[in-house]
Amino acid sequence: MRHRWWPWLLLLLALVPALLIAKPRQQLSSTPPAENVSEAIFSNPNTLDPALANTASDWAVDSNVFQPLFRVTSTGRVVGELVSRYSIRGHELTLVIKPALLTHGEDLTAKIVAEALARPLWSQVGSAAAAHLLSPVVGVRAVLSGSARYLSGVVVVNRDTVRIRLRHRVGPGFLKTLANPVLSIVPPQDQERGGADWQLIDLDGTGGYRLQNWTPNGSLTFTRTSGRGPLEIVLDIYSSFKQAVLSFENQTVSVVPVNPSRIALVPLRLVHEVRALPQPGDLYLVWRKGAVHASTYPTVSVSRWVSTSFRGRIPALHGRWPSTIASDRRMIIYVNQDLPEALQLAQTLARLKPNRVTVRAVPLSRLKTMAQNNQISAYIGQADLFKSGTAMALAPMRSLWLVNPAIHEMRVFANGALAWHSLTSKP
Repeated sequence: MRHRWWPWLLLLLALVPALLIAKPRQQLSSTPPAENVSEAIFSNPNTLDPALANTASDWAVDSNVFQPLFRVTSTGRVVGELVSRYSIRGHELTLVIKPALLTHGEDLTAKIVAEALARPLWSQVGSAAAAHLLSPVVGVRAVLSGSARYLSGVVVVNRDTVRIRLRHRVGPGFLKTLANPVLSIVPPQDQERGGADWQLIDLDGTGGYRLQNWTPNGSLTFTRTSGRGPLEIVLDIYSSFKQAVLSFENQTVSVVPVNPSRIALVPLRLVHEVRALPQPGDLYLVWRKGAVHASTYPTVSVSRWVSTSFRGRIPALHGRWPSTIASDRRMIIYVNQDLPEALQLAQTLARLKPNRVTVRAVPLSRLKTMAQNNQISAYIGQADLFKSGTAMALAPMRSLWLVNPAIHEMRVFANGALAWHSLTSKP
């Protein structure tokens, strides 16, 4: 009996090595950046110069290679992008530039910023959009006429500080102007050094991505030089949305932009893969006070209208038809032709109420003029252009994308372009 303890001793000795093994260290939860991501575009970029960009393909590149001094968040706040702090005093805006690297390794300085603000006004660039945005700055006319190389109203204080003087008092609106991607910082020396082909060999910005290869009508490849985000981004050019969707199903493209007018072409089995990414602002149906050519159409709820427009991917803001608007009359809706989400809403209402709703898409400049002159009764937009209109909330601004489920997080810039550095994979 006294020797029966030895089997237990052997068992204990056998367990000792297992007890001595350290418990595996628990991994901290993290979301790694995606290694390689392919994005669908539907045409060659017309230009890789943000001062001249005007298509979705242009902005897909320019918004990720270059950065403006400020940016507008999805909630509409204006925050510093390349600016760490600023101060306003009368006609002057003083900016302190953040430490940042250009893709070729050079430090961003106040001198580069000052020169870059003048560059879009040079005759070899000739950006009408930049000339309009910078019109309040002292010295713009001299640069446009060719009598000055740089803006006299933009002064370098020291290596990290630049001061901008306007012809009127500086207000918050000018900060938003500097957030416009048309005014993204492009070092003029790169353009001068590269000549006519500078966009192919000297595309140096602070966005953290550099052009590696461009095959016309094929693809553009970018590699990450700094910051977070995929190591490589490939922009694949597709001739049609249906072709891009097929490639998405075959997992040969990771993300596909979905114009609201094309959401009906997304197969039902893929609708749940469509993500609606926040952009600044909301959309409203706005009536002119006393307008007669409008109808409440009480049989069409706002939630049904919005849900039908975007197949349930964008939520309705639950606006209510104003009781002051006469019902059951014909309705002419004007819409900014450059707001695809607004255009989709207008066209969907016309389908829901056939022969009752007429849609007229016009440029924003014409829409503003017609509204301010009381030439129209109703439109879909983001602001009340009438002197005192009645607004009904419809839907938040969103950018629609077909997204591979392996991608965990992503966001878009205010202009709707995909922010490459935001892309992360599921852990």
